[in-house]
Amino acid sequence: MGSKRKRSEKKKDFQKTKLKVGKTLAKPDNYTDTSFTAKSISLPNQTIAKKGVANDEERNNKGDVDLTHQLSLVKHHLASTRKEVVNFIEAHLPSNTSTYKQILTLTISLVTDQSASVRGAFLSLLSACADKQPGFLELHMRTIVLFVHSAMTHIKSEIRGSSTNVLDVLVQKAPLPLAKGHFVKTLRSFFPLLSWTLSGDKKALSLAVNTSDSLGGCVHTISLCLSVCLKLRSFEAGNDTGSFAIDWSKCSAVHPQSPRFLLPSNPQAYSQLKLFIDELPTNIGQGSDTAEGSFALSDIDNVSTEDQETRRKITYDVFLLPLRKNLANAVREGGEFGKQANKCLGVLDRFAKAYEASLEK
Repeated sequence: MGSKRKRSEKKKDFQKTKLKVGKTLAKPDNYTDTSFTAKSISLPNQTIAKKGVANDEERNNKGDVDLTHQLSLVKHHLASTRKEVVNFIEAHLPSNTSTYKQILTLTISLVTDQSASVRGAFLSLLSACADKQPGFLELHMRTIVLFVHSAMTHIKSEIRGSSTNVLDVLVQKAPLPLAKGHFVKTLRSFFPLLSWTLSGDKKALSLAVNTSDSLGGCVHTISLCLSVCLKLRSFEAGNDTGSFAIDWSKCSAVHPQSPRFLLPSNPQAYSQLKLFIDELPTNIGQGSDTAEGSFALSDIDNVSTEDQETRRKITYDVFLLPLRKNLANAVREGGEFGKQANKCLGVLDRFAKAYEASLEK
């Protein structure tokens, strides 16, 4: 009986009830009334964002604003939001030096941002960080230059054209660390940026295109690139001085050779040894005819440019003739671009005369 009764009850679940006129359908046992409306649900103790960060209400003991929430919005999908976040970080730079590494790590990718306003905001932020924290650019020069070189070879012409703006800040704020550690690669990156040829073979000549067309005709951007070249060429005069230079004549030492055995004062002092870098072998320039004792194009990647004399010799042996040739073509194009190229040629001529005079002594 029990099994028959259960079967009949289960059968009722699959039968459609017949409604009578004037009667509504009976509500099930698990019915929940959802006819009520709630005006608002407030859970202040479970909010994700910290309260008062945007209004500068929460600060640490030194009076710095907590930038954790702002740094998380650096990769926001809206360009206007990214620009506002970068401007907010610039206006509230902390006094704690350890925070600047996190700021640079999360914002350095904005060098290749799609929006020109965001790239300009990052440029202002980088300059402000360098002014507030001495030695900031020297410490993070390797990371910054890596992204600058990536922007100089970017697929979009707008990003390539504005890539030298960051390089201009590095030249103004920290020229010595840039020249010592990244001189060769930076100067070499200008050739593909301006569609210039570095070697004299026929294959390279066939790949060369018009300079004005390669960057979309941005005469102002090309002038800025050449002005940076002029600044980088000015290393032939003067000694190596910088924020980390020490005048040992005013210091008391136990032995005259003591400075040689002290810890280096500049960051990444042994980067030229490339102890932790794996490089692929290259055959570029193996068959080129170079004079004995001169640098070839295939040698410059493995040469340290820490000293001034090496930088001068590499410029004279490798870059002088290609620069003169391409700048002469730029002068023939005329216009503002030709004026800047003519100035750069004058600097190269003065450098060549000074270097040749030093060789004769």
